[in-house]
Amino acid sequence: MILQRKKQLVGLVILLLLFSCSDIDKSSIPDSVVYLERNINSEAIELRTIGGYRAYPSPEIYGDAVGFGGIVVIYGFNEQFYAFDLACPHEVDREIKVVPNDAGQAVCETCGSVFSLGYGSGNRLSGPAQEGLRRYNVSVYETVAGTIIRVTR
Repeated sequence: MILQRKKQLVGLVILLLLFSCSDIDKSSIPDSVVYLERNINSEAIELRTIGGYRAYPSPEIYGDAVGFGGIVVIYGFNEQFYAFDLACPHEVDREIKVVPNDAGQAVCETCGSVFSLGYGSGNRLSGPAQEGLRRYNVSVYETVAGTIIRVTR
């Protein structure tokens, strides 16, 4: 009886693992190291305003790792932080970057694709791109020095 239960449990775990894997993290943008940490009270004050964003096209300080084409961080319209790779998924070239704007969008000036940033989806709104921007994880924590955001992959 115990052996049968163990086999059922192992089978259930295997099924869960198989069905939990998805293509959600698949992107034409190559995997790259991502690590960016900023204090929004002193180092990234643009991120204190809803809809505010800041682009990091290249590392600014020692320890920064800004993905394939750079990172854009936005304080979304729903008061959440989001981060995306600046490389256009249609062009897949680290030198061709999308340009964020005050409407909560990012535009590739090369192919014309427009992406949604304001609510954290990164989805393509128009243009030839077949996928959205590569999204990164953002964690937020409070310290005595202020609010810190950390972007990782």
